[in-house]
Amino acid sequence: MDKIKTTVYLRATDYGKLKSIADAENRSAAELIREAVAEYATRKVRARLPRSIGMGDSGMPDLAERYEEYMDGFGEDDLAGDAPETERDLTEGTATDP
Repeated sequence: MDKIKTTVYLRATDYGKLKSIADAENRSAAELIREAVAEYATRKVRARLPRSIGMGDSGMPDLAERYEEYMDGFGEDDLAGDAPETERDLTEGTATDP
């Protein structure tokens, strides 16, 4: 494991607690600090959402609730007469036949 030397200033009370924990676990304070930083960094990286989430806006506020209706006939060869004419017809819930 590659290591980089750094200096961290802690409050005296926090350092005292750290030393007590390290002594009780027969570990070094530096080892506990490395472990804590690694856990924190992992948690922070996982908490970030992908940048792609929320990029698209369908303009249809009820898309999630009515997705089955919107997808009706999707992938079928002959859609004539089965699909709504316009997006407006979809959002109003009234399909018109051609």
